[in-house]
Amino acid sequence: MSQSQQKQTHIHIRTDFKCVFLLNGSFSEKAEGFAYPTNEPLYITVLPLGAHLLPYTTKIFKGKAVENEKLCAVFLRETQTLIKLLPRYNYVYSPVKVDTLATSAPERLFTAVQNKNFVAAKKLLSEDLLTTIDDNGLEEFFNDFTAIVKDDFGKKNEVYGQGEAYYLIDKDSKGSLFYFDIIEGLIDNITSEE
Repeated sequence: MSQSQQKQTHIHIRTDFKCVFLLNGSFSEKAEGFAYPTNEPLYITVLPLGAHLLPYTTKIFKGKAVENEKLCAVFLRETQTLIKLLPRYNYVYSPVKVDTLATSAPERLFTAVQNKNFVAAKKLLSEDLLTTIDDNGLEEFFNDFTAIVKDDFGKKNEVYGQGEAYYLIDKDSKGSLFYFDIIEGLIDNITSEE
């Protein structure tokens, strides 16, 4: 089968830190929406621009990370493949995690809960939501997820009212779409697409 007849997927790579990439050995400053054969392995080397992070390479094959799986969350959506590359910290410089580029309230909430910083997490929730959830509830809600990615590649033209749509990616590389209702900069409700 010729390359023009091979089934292809559109690759979208996301990080929460500044970096550049090597895609199968070729330098790329941005890795957004390029077509790639679904049955070919893709080697991604992430080169962080901050000294507190280490570079690494992951291999993606048939919609799964097969090398450095704990640093890479992958999920498929129709003809799209979303790859979220996580930071690899350099403990020689500092054992403390340095803030990433996570700037939205849902991303900051996810990071705070993952780091078990419930004081910071609760500062992102509205008074109404705070009355319905505690530390254990927050931890339990996010426990099965390894990454959060804003839905700006599949349904980006849709309007979600006062909310924002994010995929929460689980340990099996399945992405579930959630809507975060934002009122005056605080998360007021979280609902699932299902």
